[in-house]
Amino acid sequence: MDARTAVEFIRLGRFPFLLSGFVPFTAGALLAFLLGARFTPGEFLLGYAAMAAAHLSVHYSNDYFDADADRFVETTAISGGSGVLRRHPDLKPAALAAAVGLMAASLLIGYAFVVIYGYPVIFLAFGIAGNLLGWFYTAPPLAFAYHRLGEVANVITFGLLMPGAGYFVAMRTLDWPFFAFAVPLCLYGLVFITSVEIPDMEGDILGGKRTLVVRRGRIFGFSLIALAASLATAMLTVYAFTGVFAPVDFRPVALISTIPLALALRGFSHRSAERAPALRHATANIQGYFLFQGLVVLYLLTAAAASLPGS
Repeated sequence: MDARTAVEFIRLGRFPFLLSGFVPFTAGALLAFLLGARFTPGEFLLGYAAMAAAHLSVHYSNDYFDADADRFVETTAISGGSGVLRRHPDLKPAALAAAVGLMAASLLIGYAFVVIYGYPVIFLAFGIAGNLLGWFYTAPPLAFAYHRLGEVANVITFGLLMPGAGYFVAMRTLDWPFFAFAVPLCLYGLVFITSVEIPDMEGDILGGKRTLVVRRGRIFGFSLIALAASLATAMLTVYAFTGVFAPVDFRPVALISTIPLALALRGFSHRSAERAPALRHATANIQGYFLFQGLVVLYLLTAAAASLPGS
């Protein structure tokens, strides 16, 4: 593999999108810390490494199993895969090998984490579930994205598994505060996956995918995004003013949630069945999603730093 091909192989992994897993993982860990958990940076890093390997595996396996369907879509900043295998079909065996190898690495790292830090072996369930959901997102025979279950798999991954793994690494269990926190995260997961599906609708139809947007159309997609963002903000506002997460002040979180809400409502008000205008608003929704997640983590990190002795 020459240098240019190696660069393309790395691009195939879409490393920047690892942020979509790292941020909710970190949010879960920080919330647990603020609720009284204690853990070390080593626990955090090794625990995340197990999940990161699984997440990266998904990028390689999805492009491999989507290679035929991706012939019909145009790669954008938010959708359409990496486009690498369209240009370099000779990299398909390497992509499959990388996906399998990263799955194995994820499980080995998870096992090392359990042994080194004496965690309950149930932690391995996060890695196993993440690997299975990621693999079968596009891999036969289940191929969730082709059988009307792609949205469910995505919501579980980014609303429950990733933040749940972070919370578990810190708290060593999942309790009702986590599940309360996970509900709005699941709603934002729905915002994310629906926005990603909007630009690819025509290509997904030709490729045989049965996404929600393929079945119901772009107008419905924008309506669902607006509804999910509205419900998430409503829930976070209730949390903020009822003190559900005391001593953690959720008012800043509720305030931050108005960013993706405003963008979702703007997309709904300018909703279009045409790809070009729809792409602009879908991209804005993705930007709002990441901005919300990043600002929430920044707020929780600031709160965690302020709670340390001597601060």
